[in-house]
Amino acid sequence: MRSRTKTSAAALAATALIGAGLTACGGAPGRAASVGREARAAQAPSPSAPGGAPAPARSGGPISERSGQEILTEAYEATRKAESAHVNAKADYQGKPMQIDLSLDKQGHCNGAVRLEGMGRLDIIKSSELVHFRGDAAYWRGAARERHTPQKQTDQMVAALADRWVKVPVSDPRAASITRSCDLDKLTGDFGKGSPLARKGQTTTVDGKPALAVTSPSRQGTQTDYVATEGKPYVLKSAVSGDTTGEALFSAFDVPVDTASPQDSDVLDLSKIGGPAGEAV
Repeated sequence: MRSRTKTSAAALAATALIGAGLTACGGAPGRAASVGREARAAQAPSPSAPGGAPAPARSGGPISERSGQEILTEAYEATRKAESAHVNAKADYQGKPMQIDLSLDKQGHCNGAVRLEGMGRLDIIKSSELVHFRGDAAYWRGAARERHTPQKQTDQMVAALADRWVKVPVSDPRAASITRSCDLDKLTGDFGKGSPLARKGQTTTVDGKPALAVTSPSRQGTQTDYVATEGKPYVLKSAVSGDTTGEALFSAFDVPVDTASPQDSDVLDLSKIGGPAGEAV
């Protein structure tokens, strides 16, 4: 999926998914672990009004009475201003399907899970002080494969770490990949002005909430944003159809993110393993 927001979501999630395993347990003992590679994805520029002028915004009166461009501009602004949100998305990352289920906020907190074909599942909880993450066996094997880790060492790593919570201080360089990913501003930063070609569609419901569909051109075909018609005009869903398909649903706006540490007595404290921060497990 390659619309603006889904592209960002995939890039952020891939950063956490791939980076955490590589930095935590990627190298041979005694060697410095590499910093998690930033997942890159091209982002389509946000269209502006003709002549480069900002798209007009208007408030007051039913949202359905405004133009498609006005609706999107107001919806994008409202969504950018949210302090927290939950995103549930299906996106493509380097040709592989990815599922994202994350609550995150502007303070860098997050809680949720990411799945990528060939890389398994990674659960994440990030507070202001600690990062907890837990990968399944497929995740750790995928991380080992990215590092070309020998089979014997891979098997040992999976036996020790699969489905086990690992924690590391936010200040530890090994937490960098997840820290970069838990940022709502980065996820919604692509929301700019509504396209002058935006067109109003049908009214519908998204997760039980009334919404108005607004379509606009995207790099891969057509993007449809579903804007809440009651309360603040948040983007409740964004979908792309055409060369690629996918969707992202947004909910729980301004709801605090749960950053409580896992209730598990067998959490592995990464800061106590492998010597100085940045060294491999």
